[in-house]
Amino acid sequence: MIDRDTYPLWNSPSMSAYLTTLSHENMLVEGRGVRVRDAAGRWFLDARSGLWNVTLGYDHPKVTEAIERQLRTLPFANLVGYGRPGAIAVEAAEALLPHLPVHMNKIRYCSNGSQAVETAVLLSRFLHHSGGEKERLAVFGMWHGYHGLGSGAGAVTGMSYVHDQSGPLLPEVHHVSGPFEGAAAPGAGLEQTITACGPERVAAVVLELVVGEGGHVLSDDYLHSLERFCRGHGIHLIVDEVSTGMGRTGAFTRTEQVGIRPDILTLGKGLSAGYAPLSAVVLSDEVSARLFDLDFEQKFLIGSTNDGHPLGLAASMAVIDTLADGGVLENVEAMGALLRQGLEEVAARHPQVAAVRGAGLMQAVEMVAASQDGALTGGAMADHLRLALEERGVLVSSLAMVPAIMIIPPLVVTASDVEEIVTTLDKALAEIRY
Repeated sequence: MIDRDTYPLWNSPSMSAYLTTLSHENMLVEGRGVRVRDAAGRWFLDARSGLWNVTLGYDHPKVTEAIERQLRTLPFANLVGYGRPGAIAVEAAEALLPHLPVHMNKIRYCSNGSQAVETAVLLSRFLHHSGGEKERLAVFGMWHGYHGLGSGAGAVTGMSYVHDQSGPLLPEVHHVSGPFEGAAAPGAGLEQTITACGPERVAAVVLELVVGEGGHVLSDDYLHSLERFCRGHGIHLIVDEVSTGMGRTGAFTRTEQVGIRPDILTLGKGLSAGYAPLSAVVLSDEVSARLFDLDFEQKFLIGSTNDGHPLGLAASMAVIDTLADGGVLENVEAMGALLRQGLEEVAARHPQVAAVRGAGLMQAVEMVAASQDGALTGGAMADHLRLALEERGVLVSSLAMVPAIMIIPPLVVTASDVEEIVTTLDKALAEIRY
């Protein structure tokens, strides 16, 4: 246990509980491949990819070398003002765009996923406002959708406790249930609620294609119906691929896999493989034309010092080059299928598992609502399961609102790594009696 008076950080929502389990020995000090080592010398298979972002493992030579070259050449340039962006920002955008949906051709780099989502939402409102539609302020999201924290991204995130913890956040943000919560027809929840609200008041809909809080995969029918609805009512469709983009589901974007045409797309996490902070807001041709054609007086002021940091961009170019040869994406498809098969076989042996779902190397294992004797809730079981896996050398994520763990290993995992994850899960579940 760490003494609260000598610990110098504030890095947990519940510091008292956090410090009761923290020791200097369990702090991470090294990473190699898909594994990390703590100060006590124990290695763990990182089946959560850091915070879902270390997509190429911890010592990828191409990414490391790219950052080292950039560090020696130009360690900083900004995108916010003074008219002299770093040339690497243009190079990185030109490298990325051929791998994105064909109708999306303008990129704004940011520092993190939350900022990218906030930028997308505020840009949508700005464009409606500058076009004379000042009543279009409402933004709709989905319960259980995760888009980040803070006054803007936290407001869009579909978790009520985030909205309640600090009082009012970004106003005019609304949430509806997703199709996985019993909507009668594709798009029904969002489309019916927006129709009742008045589509002429709505600026944008923001959603993940694989819902991060629980791994629910939105169907093609649902997404195409929603896309047609938004386009028919002049509502921007903002697709948040901070978690799913850059290979997580077996392609550069999940958007292209399902064949929809968002107005704005956000990327993050895997964009730099976690080696440096970086995110992006990508605009459709129609949206970028609107933005570029505005008078000088109609400025959209947004951004921060480290947006499009050269070290993050150098990492991104190396990531793009690595994914473009196809081998990693093929591995995601093969290892994702192998992981899913293994998880389903384990679930069939353990009645405390309610469901397995996800796409590619983004899989959720949900626990039943409560143990048979009522001693444990699903959420407590999920957290016990996470800790039991950690004790056996495998790191996973547990969720805040859904009684589930998320298994999100690096895209470069091998079949033996997947077998280790599945076997360890099987043993850990045997500890948590139904």
